[in-house]
Amino acid sequence: MPLVPAVTELLIAELLYLQYKDRKKDVYIYINSTGSCRADGEVVGFETEATAIFDTMNYVTTPINTVGVGVAIGQSCMLLSAGTHGKRYMLPHATAMLHQPRIAASGPRQATELQIRWKEVLAQKKAYLDILAATTGKDVDVLDKDMQRPKYMQPVDCVEYGIIDRILEPQNAPSAAAIVGEVKSGEKWDSEAGLVRKPMQ
Repeated sequence: MPLVPAVTELLIAELLYLQYKDRKKDVYIYINSTGSCRADGEVVGFETEATAIFDTMNYVTTPINTVGVGVAIGQSCMLLSAGTHGKRYMLPHATAMLHQPRIAASGPRQATELQIRWKEVLAQKKAYLDILAATTGKDVDVLDKDMQRPKYMQPVDCVEYGIIDRILEPQNAPSAAAIVGEVKSGEKWDSEAGLVRKPMQ
């Protein structure tokens, strides 16, 4: 699913709520997203969607587990790398890809407006590169060069690049409970959410 405002608002609300419920319990984010673009490359969201989620991930005090389960493209790849170090995973057949920030077509504009927009795109690109440098340990210049064209990575490549820490293979994965957390019954979800189930008539 692309990163659009509705998805961003939901993720931020859930992160804040989960921290409120239990500051010590791990949070799990399962990533299968094309970033701020659709699969065909059309821009559908703002680049700031991912930075809003990233800032919230850093604001909460709970450990964040990120798990790549399908594709993690562009800004979603950055979010995959932004989990708590040691708790960033990918499934064996997941894919990641880094690319430069993209903007939607905006029609005819004056030269001054284009210059203003260009400065904003450069600022977003700098923020994107700075975050990736911090999460992967790569130099900004190396990241910038690698992103001149789409950089596709398989899980093994992501480990080497610093995007993730481990591939979740059946033979080396911890117990399911350690990765996905406790599976709760419907009654327990309702109870923890403060919902009261009415008795059947």
